[in-house]
Amino acid sequence: MENDEHEGQTKESQGKLAMVVSIAEGKRGNTQTNGSSPPLPFDIRHAWDIVLPGIEQILKETPQLTFRPEDVYTECREGRAQLYMSEKGWAILTREVDHFTDEHTLLIWLAKSVNPGDHSWVYHKEWLFELAREQQCEYIEARSAIKELEPYAEATGWIVDTRVFRLEVEYDGRES
Repeated sequence: MENDEHEGQTKESQGKLAMVVSIAEGKRGNTQTNGSSPPLPFDIRHAWDIVLPGIEQILKETPQLTFRPEDVYTECREGRAQLYMSEKGWAILTREVDHFTDEHTLLIWLAKSVNPGDHSWVYHKEWLFELAREQQCEYIEARSAIKELEPYAEATGWIVDTRVFRLEVEYDGRES
């Protein structure tokens, strides 16, 4: 018995799926979009084919990250992270809690622009603030190992909070 690809979806979610397809087409065609619609939450199952190559690229360019694409999928499926998409690209957000102060941070865990290098998510700054308020977060945070992002981030209101320096421990004269 064949499964209907739209089984279990509402008319609204089918429309969202159509938007995902149009995002993918824009990416393949390398077209510039001028829309500024707010990002929408998506079920990662319906956008995995679009999101997976971006996650793989991020992991390839940032080898110090320790998670796998499947971990991202699982975090989204189990509700600990959420995929959002717009015509500008996609982002996976999560909420972190400081166990000492109980302050909440909306973390832009992963993000990918349709047009690389255009810093698309800055177009959605007000949307990010609204989402952070809805989730009762005191901060919005993004992390990156790309040093070239620092001047751009500071110019758009972000502050550098912490830099992480790491040294690998050696065992018996060799690194672990």
